[in-house]
Formats: sequence, C-alpha cells, structure tokens
Amino acid sequence: MRKLLFVLMSLVSIQTVHAQDYCSMERFDQFIFDSLDIETIRNVEYGEAINQLGNMENLYLDLYFPSPTIDPLAKKPCIFFVHGGGLLGGSKESDGALQMGYLYARMGYVFVSIDYRTGWDSGDEETGCGGDTLDLTRATYRALQDVKAAYRFIKDRATFYGIDTNYIFAEGNSAGSRQLIYAAYATQDDFDPAYYDELGSIDTAVNDITNFTFNPKGIITEALGIEDSTLMLRKDIPHFMFHGTCDSIVPFFEGPTFYCFQPFVYPYLRGSYLLAGMLEAQGRTYQFYMGEGAGHDTAYPDTLVAYGGTFMKSIMCNNLQTKRIYRVLGKFKCAVANEGELVITELYPNPVEDIIYLEMTSTRIRAIDLQIYNIIGQTLIDEELDFFPPVANYTVDVSGLPRGIYFMRVSQRQEEYVLKFFKL
Repeated sequence: MRKLLFVLMSLVSIQTVHAQDYCSMERFDQFIFDSLDIETIRNVEYGEAINQLGNMENLYLDLYFPSPTIDPLAKKPCIFFVHGGGLLGGSKESDGALQMGYLYARMGYVFVSIDYRTGWDSGDEETGCGGDTLDLTRATYRALQDVKAAYRFIKDRATFYGIDTNYIFAEGNSAGSRQLIYAAYATQDDFDPAYYDELGSIDTAVNDITNFTFNPKGIITEALGIEDSTLMLRKDIPHFMFHGTCDSIVPFFEGPTFYCFQPFVYPYLRGSYLLAGMLEAQGRTYQFYMGEGAGHDTAYPDTLVAYGGTFMKSIMCNNLQTKRIYRVLGKFKCAVANEGELVITELYPNPVEDIIYLEMTSTRIRAIDLQIYNIIGQTLIDEELDFFPPVANYTVDVSGLPRGIYFMRVSQRQEEYVLKFFKL
C-alpha cells in the first residue's frame, strides 16, 4: 500500500486550501509520494529573446508535481529553480535539477526548473580566465531578464499549474543563485543604462507578461557570490545558503569570480560566509550550511532537499530560526576551522629522501615564504611561493641536504607554521 494512504485519509475532504493550513499538513518537509506518483510537463515555452550570437532563442521550463489524480490539493507551494553553469552552460535538465525535481515533488511541491540564455566571451586561457568581463556582465543581464520573465510566466499561469502564488520559493545553484539575488533585490537603476538601450528592461523583456513582482517567500542558494552584498538588505527575505569552504569557482569568503586574478582580476564577489555575517549583524533570520572541505558542489541533491524542505516548512509555520550547520565533508580545512588563515594540510613523505610534497590552503592572495633550517638555526633553503586560493600544491627539493633533522617554516602575512621533518 502506498505511503500516501494516511495523507489521503486526513486530506480527502480538502479541495482548495488556504496558505495558513500548510503548517498543519504532513507534507512539504517529508516524502509522502512515490516516484511513480510524480508527473512532469516538459519544455513549456515562457518567452523568446535574442541570444549572444544574435539569434532569436526560445526559452523553456519544466514542471514536476504530484499527480492530480492522487493529490487532493488544488494549489501547492512552488519551488522555482535556476541552474548553474557559469553562464556558459548548464540546463534545466541537469542531473541535479532532475533529482531535485522528483524529490521536491514527492514532498508535495510543484517544482519548476528553467533554462535561460547563456554564453559570453570567456577567453582562451586554460584556467577560464582572460575573458571579456564586460561580456560576462552582459550575459548576467540577459540571464536576469529570463529569470524574471519565467517567474512572471509561472505566476500568470499559476491556476493552470496548481501553484499558490503566495508560497513560491526560489532556489539556485552558483550562477543561478546570483541571478536570484539580482531578481529579488536589484532594480533597473542598478545597471548601466547602456544595457537597457541594448537589451531592454530587466522587468519587461522576453515575454509580454507584466505586473508580477519577483517576491519569493524564501530563497535557497548554493555557492552564492555577489558583488554588492548590501543589495540583500533592501528586503527581508529568509535565506538558506549552502557553500563549500574549498570552492575554487565562487569564493566562500571573498575574491574574484572563478578566482581569476591573472591576467587581470575578474568581478569581485562576496561569498556566503560574508553574506551570512552581514545578515547576522543586521538581526536577520537566515540559515547557513557550511561544507568544510567541499568544493563547488556543496551537497548532494538529497541533502539539499532535506534541509530545504525543513527550511520552507518552517517559513510556512512561521517558526524559522537562524541556524548555522557545519559539516566536515573532505580532508581539507579551507576556511571555517581557521577563519581563512593559512593551514598546511599535508606534508609528505616524512622521513624524506629527495622531494617533499607540500599542500597548503588559505583564502588570501599573498605569496608564501618558505625556509628550511637545521637544528642549530642555519637557513639552508629560502623560497617565495606564489599562492592563489583556496588550495595549492608544491614540491620542495631537499636532495642536497645531508641526513638529519630539519625544520620547515612557512608564513603568509602574520600566520606561520613550523614543521619538523627527517632527511634520510
């Protein structure tokens, strides 16, 4: 017998619900439907616009929801999802979006996953740096237009798709997270007028649907970074932020986009750690999942959905509380454990014959000084190592040292470490 039976018994008489009833329902923070109970509508066109190549591009979204034949709710809270991909790729049908779509729908939500225009001149550097940052800003503007247009479309068609427009939540990954922040907080005045002249308004482009404000009940972001953090103080929207401390694409603390320092610095981002601190200082309610050792993908979809469902249900019940969740997910301690200061994560082999392999982590863009000295304090090796966060690996040739005990000192700004090793 399906897990849904107890829900049907308690809700069988409900055809239309009011928002205040959601808190008392046994759904939205737990799975009440099976995967086979979920239906999808693919490739719904929400608008069209000129893309980076100068061609007209049709824009689509997908919907996931419990089958109306077994779900008694005529209207349901909705999750509006925007994928990542560095404005170069990504898709509404990425593995993460697909998994989250089914998982959230099994909790009883309508899940909407959108595509948007991508593409910009990212340069020829192997590192992904050296691109046209003005073109990156232009791509951001186009994507923002699409996100707002898709949101207007969903609100306009809410009755048809069974969506309660009072309870639309927004969720994004990486570049998608950034678009959501712009959509929720930015206005046309925040952008250079040249973009309006070239691409049109952020509020009326892509489709002819108007008069719908981007006003999600809550926002969930993964790997969020934004240039002007004060945007988020314009409205009091509950936030849940996920971020990996070893993210090498969007800084956990702060730094340029994609960590591009050379050949020139990319747009400078404030990461989730600083944003959470700002919200804390302002007395705002928020939640923050810190994945110590995690990279750009902080958590698997099932983890995102489990925490996300609890977050949204708390908003429905009006009992959301500020919370910081710290999980050690990898061997590196890139940020939280040491507040971003220098940490030596690995030195091997020890004892050593010829080559020492050294691994360090820090959030500072600053050279590291390395000295090796013997037991009577004589400096035998003195080097300066270039460092770009969050993790760097080095090799140190000690083949010329005689057998004995040595000390390695590494320092960056005021931080320093001294490690002992034995030379065979």
